[in-house]
Parts: sequence; structure tokens; C-alpha cells
Amino acid sequence: MRRFEHGGDTFGHPDCLDFSASLNPLGMPEAAQRALEACAQACVTYPDPRCRSLTAAIAAHEGVPTTWVVPCAGATDAFWRLCLVARPAQALVCAPCYSGYEEALVATGTGSATRIRYHRLRACEDFVLTTRFASNLTEEDDLAFIANPNNPTGRCVPRDVLDACLCRSREVHALMVLDECFIELTEQAGSTALLANHPNLVLVKALTKSHCLAGLRVGYLLCADEGLARRLRQVGQPWAISTPAQLAGTAALKDAAFMQKSVAAISLERERMRKALQFANVRVIPSDANFLLLHGPEGLVKALGRHKILARSCENFVGLNASWLRVAVRTREENDRLLDAMHLALEEVTP
Repeated sequence: MRRFEHGGDTFGHPDCLDFSASLNPLGMPEAAQRALEACAQACVTYPDPRCRSLTAAIAAHEGVPTTWVVPCAGATDAFWRLCLVARPAQALVCAPCYSGYEEALVATGTGSATRIRYHRLRACEDFVLTTRFASNLTEEDDLAFIANPNNPTGRCVPRDVLDACLCRSREVHALMVLDECFIELTEQAGSTALLANHPNLVLVKALTKSHCLAGLRVGYLLCADEGLARRLRQVGQPWAISTPAQLAGTAALKDAAFMQKSVAAISLERERMRKALQFANVRVIPSDANFLLLHGPEGLVKALGRHKILARSCENFVGLNASWLRVAVRTREENDRLLDAMHLALEEVTP
């Protein structure tokens, strides 16, 4: 059986408080819950294959034409569709980053495997993306992946850096994929406004983290190249997005007040956690997102598990190892449980 290398495996750790998956601590919006509770009869028939209501809700939320929107079964589906359409011979990927990019590149490759080059972010720079990424793009790169904010580092991309990357990708005719699945949970603006002037830019977003719809798989692609958008729709499976996912996603996107409340709560708790986690032997990377990347003694993840806290080991991220871990920002009460467990776990693993 293939090893599961992502966070959120609560089924394998039913007695643990899950800090390994970085979901909105306020949970699912009430509007989405009501939509789910009322949708049983709607599930008798097939889902809308064109996702008309969901597409319209996404377009209104983002302020773009519906022809720029490609609904997907979560961000992972979006990455697979992109790789199936682009068929890149070579791709440039940041490291460390979400492993789903590499998984999609490997799984969808035909003939000779896609060559994957890694652009290494530097721990000494707190993993901030710089214009070195733009300089690293070559004419041999067909596709490039960056995230705003990045996972697992939590750092947003500075606007001047993003501009440089977009200009360079256009020069070398590379498709630039910008993963903004966590952007709604930050205090930063997203990049939708850049689409009109950058037809080689594709944004990937999802309601997984921002609206706690992880079990429903609701995501989408945005691109101003309508021909590309059409091909991205065509490579998806029929009825890829279930009726409950479409209805809950449509309802969730209409609740702007919920996201404003979420961002305010996350910002306060993230700063409180950052200060409280500054132990003598723990390094906390500054974050713009709803999670924190930590560096501490090896064995810390397992020690936290013994105290019923499930953290995300970062040993399978390119550029990191078992001494790095990621923890979500949850509610104040839950975060206090993490902090108490961290004290005990550090005593166990510190020589």
C-alpha cells in the first residue's frame, strides 16, 4: 500500500488532536452546513456536469468571467489536470513545497518522465521566495510551481518577486502555476487581478482549508486564457464534483463575513503561538498563514503524539528533515493544549 504522506490522517490517530492539517479553526460556515443538511434529495440525480451554480459563485467571488473558472475536485485534481494538459518535459518547483505538485508531474508524465528541477528556498532567509526563482527559470522549463503562501513555510510571495517571476515565465514561454489555496486565511490580497495581463498564469484555489470543506473536495482553477481553461475542463472526469460539494461550495463562497472573522481570529492566535513556541531549542519560522513551521529536536513529532497531539512531520518535504514539523493554528483552547504538550514533549527529547 502506498504510504500516505500528507497531514490530516485522523482515522489513523483517532485519539489525537489534529494539528497536522491546517484547516480553518472556525470550522465550516453555517451556510454550507445548511446546504449539506438539505441536499439529500438532490443526490438522487447526477451532479450538474458543468457546475453552473458553483462556477457562477466562484466567478462572483473572484470578480472574473465564468469562462476563466474551472471547478475541480479539490486542488489535487487541479494540479493533475494542469499536468495532463501541459505535458511538461521539464518543470521548476520550489523546495520545500507541497508534494502534490511532484506527485501530479510524475503520475501524468508520458514517455520519458518529466524532469523536475528544485529551486531551494533558504532557511537562513526564513524560506522567503526571492527573485532568484525568476533567474532560475530557463527556456527548457515548460511549467513552474510556486505557492502564495507556501506550504509548509507559511510565507507569502513579495509582490515584486511575483512580478519578476511572471515576467520571466512569459519570456521563456513557461506556464506559471500559483497555488493560493491558503491565501484566503492570510491578511494578504490574492493574485486574481494579475490574470488579465498574464495569460500564462494559472491560479489554483480550494475551499478545503479556508472553508473547512476537506471531506467534500472543492477547488478551482482560474486563468484568462480561455482556450487553456476549456482544455482543463475537458481532461476532468465526468461528474468530478459531487452534488453536496457543489451546493456547499456555492453557499460557502457567499459568506464574506465568515472569512473576515476567520482571518482576524487566526492572526491573533498565530502571533500568540509564535511567541509561546519560542523555546530555547525550537526555531519558529515567521508565517503569514494559519500554520507554523518549527525546527526542534528530532523525535519531537513522536513525543507530541504520545501526548495526543498529531503534528505534521516535514521529513518527506524536499529540503527539510525529521527535525522540522508543521503545526496548525487552531482555537485558543486547542492551541493551549498544544503548548502544554510541547513543554512535556521537549523535556522527553532534549538531551
